Amino acid sequence: MRVFVFEYITGGGCVNEEMVPSLRAEGDLMLNAIVRDLSKLESVDVLVMRDARLDSLALPTHTCWVDDDWWSAWLDCVESVDAVLPIAPETNGILESLCRTVEESGKLLLNSSAEAVAVASSKKATVDCLALQGVPVIPTWRFGAHPRFNEHPLVVKPDQGVGCQDIHIIADETALIEYVDSRDPLIEWVVQPYIVGQAISMSIMVGQSCVCLVGTNIQRVVQMDDGFYLLGCAVNGLKSHQGELLDLAKGICGAIPGLWGYVGVDLILTEQGPVVLEINPRLTTAYVGLSQSTGMNLGAMLVQMAERPGLLPTGLITGECVNIDLELGRVA
Repeated sequence: MRVFVFEYITGGGCVNEEMVPSLRAEGDLMLNAIVRDLSKLESVDVLVMRDARLDSLALPTHTCWVDDDWWSAWLDCVESVDAVLPIAPETNGILESLCRTVEESGKLLLNSSAEAVAVASSKKATVDCLALQGVPVIPTWRFGAHPRFNEHPLVVKPDQGVGCQDIHIIADETALIEYVDSRDPLIEWVVQPYIVGQAISMSIMVGQSCVCLVGTNIQRVVQMDDGFYLLGCAVNGLKSHQGELLDLAKGICGAIPGLWGYVGVDLILTEQGPVVLEINPRLTTAYVGLSQSTGMNLGAMLVQMAERPGLLPTGLITGECVNIDLELGRVA
């Protein structure tokens, strides 16, 4: 099987603009991790796209170098392979568009369906779907349709966004209006109450009627000024609430049909228990440490799930704690 792994930031998606250093580093970590896993399979041949400004991967791959028209290169690569694994931001419908293109090509999509990505790409749509199924979520409103906040801090963020970018803590209603008025009018903003708790995430593998929780992770998120910054995470560093999180994972997959393969979920662990912030229907930073943590080749699991639906074990796979340091770009 020839597999095309496309990481958007490092694979040419930003070829005509300056790459954000933090996103480039995070993208390279994820790309190297999944390619390393896939390259261990004798039956798999890996193709990647690479921004011409970057170095080649120190791994056995075929590389399509991009210095201008990344979309044409992407289409050519999709045409030349059997399966495609896209890793891209949900912003502006990028990931959804990539997944839809693969589906229309008839090639195997090693990711959630385009329809599931469309739902998960919107923080408001995600919360609405999950709440209907009784999954605990952070209350979320579109700006302008939110209740008035006068005394309590709140969080404002783009409805479609990636990571901690453009997420801000706002003191009150007046400050919220002033902030949104100062920003790009084309951005759709959502508003949430500021909730105290520990930032955590889940890494789940989703197959045909199967959900397997492979990572319960602690996110190293810090607040600076009025924003949030992800410094790294402790993969399988959270040893409590695992049964509760597995039930949440099953509820999430039941609420959003089409989730498949690797799915990341961001949550806040409050005194009352975990509540869902958002769903990432693609590889996340936690994947970088998961094969080492669990002792399992999750890339191989993706390929096997695609070839033999229903193969995925159901339940919980525990692992040792593995630290990912985004500041230093390393796994320890």
